[in-house]
Formats: sequence, C-alpha cells, structure tokens
Amino acid sequence: MRRVIAWFIVLIITITASFILLGNNSNKLAFVNTEDKIENAITKSMSETDNEKKKIEELLTKTSQELEDRGYAEIGLSFSFGERILTVQGQNQEFLENSKLEIEKIIFNRSKEIKLEDFEVNYISADRYITLSEEDEKLQESTLKVSELISELFKEKGYHYSYSISTHPNKDILIVIEGTEEDLEKKDELEKLIANAIFSQTNLEFEVELRKKSESEIRDQEWQPVFDTIRVETEKEFTEYRGFGYSFHPKPLQIIIKTNIEKPNKKVRQIKKYVDKIIELKRDELLMEEIPYKIIIRDIKDKNLN
Repeated sequence: MRRVIAWFIVLIITITASFILLGNNSNKLAFVNTEDKIENAITKSMSETDNEKKKIEELLTKTSQELEDRGYAEIGLSFSFGERILTVQGQNQEFLENSKLEIEKIIFNRSKEIKLEDFEVNYISADRYITLSEEDEKLQESTLKVSELISELFKEKGYHYSYSISTHPNKDILIVIEGTEEDLEKKDELEKLIANAIFSQTNLEFEVELRKKSESEIRDQEWQPVFDTIRVETEKEFTEYRGFGYSFHPKPLQIIIKTNIEKPNKKVRQIKKYVDKIIELKRDELLMEEIPYKIIIRDIKDKNLN
C-alpha cells in the first residue's frame, strides 16, 4: 500500500514538473514569437519607407526636368516626408498665381505615373523673405565664388577626400576634411595656397583654417541614418509620438522619444522595445560599430517616463 502511495506521489510530482516546464517553454516561445513579429513589422515598414522615398526622389527629378523644359527653370521643389507636403517655390507671388494651374498639372501627371499619392502642394514666393542688403548679396556671391575656387584647387592638387566648407562674415574660412593625419602634413602650406588663390581671383583676404573632422563629428554623421529611421518609423507606428532628440554627451548615447503620454503605461515599454529593435536592425544593415546607448521616453511635459 505504501509503495502504491509513493508511486502516486512521484507521478503527481512528475506531472506537476512537466506542466511547469511546459509553461516556461510556452512563455519563451511567446517571447520569441513577439520579437519576430516586431522585427518583421519593422522590416516591412522600413522597406515601404525606402520605396516611398525613392518615389519622392523620382517625382522631384522628373517634375523639375519637365518644368525646366517648359521654361520654369527658376522653380524650386522640395518634399516634406513626414507632413506629406510638396513645396513649390517661385520668384514672386504674381508669377506663382499665373503659373499655378500648369505647374500643378505637371506635378500630378508625374505623381500619377510614379504612383505617389496622398500629398498636398504648397506654394511659397521668394519675395516673402527679407530682401538682402547690397553688402549681404556681395558676401553671398563671394562665398559661392570662394567655395568654387577651393573645390577647383583641391581637384587640381589631386585631393579626393570629402570635405565641408564654411565661411563667416569676419572673413574666416573653415575647411573640415574626412581624412587622416597624413592629409594634414602640409596643412600650413595648403592654407596659404588657398588664401592666395582666393585673393588672386576675388581680391578678398580670407583667414583659412584646415582641420580634420573630429571623432564626435564622424560618429554623429554615422548615426544620422539611424536617427532618421527612428523618427520616421516611430511616428508611423505610434500616435503618441511627438518628437525626437539625441545626445552623445554625457555617455552613453541618449536617444530621446517625446510623447503625449501623461503617465507610465504599457505603451512606454512598447515604444522602447520598438525603437530598440529599429536600432538593432539599422545598425546591422549599416555594419556599424556597437556603442552603449539609452532610450529615454518622455511624457507630454517632457519628463522621463522610464
């Protein structure tokens, strides 16, 4: 009798343990399935976003070309992806009013051909902006001339690295290059060469500074595609989204999602998990080095929710 009871107890323990193991496995499976669903949803959404951006680029290219062919070369076009607004900029309000119907016809014919829908057309005239003074216009013209001269000089000397140029009203020029220390071995000589070339062509004396792009600038540039994807995909998925921010200082990298949520709830966790997966996928796609980061979700009053 005791042996029967003992076997019965063992049987109960075995069955109970089996249910516990089954429960744990079910939880793990549910977690994996949820992760897969999030990843699949984000991958699909990112693909749709890329296709939409290609359509927008094609629309702007084809429309600009047709406008130029029809004598509207001075028309400028831009597209706001988030707001779904195509902006047409013309030289003045009267010109836009007289040309509006033909411009719109060209835009919508091309958009129909490309199958890009659900966007508005907005018109702005250049004369809405403050007219530049004669001195500012001269500075703008000289800045453009200086940039062209530097570009030509670099080509002539065989410098193929990427660079950016910024000029200032006090006649200072900063040239930031994406190069190595070896590229700056003749820094002083090159600065003098650029300054002399500008003076000989424009009769303007500029103080030229040449420096290598800093690590923080390079890192910021590398992460911009990730930040852009976070902005677009989070706004598409969550109506609670209202803004984005980031900061590399202090460490770790802080990725800030602004929401209209009033107090902590499950949406906060969902948004964090969603953004985390976007970062993982985009970083893998771009073969980026992994660095520590923290996702911060903020409420409607910009207070941290997590």
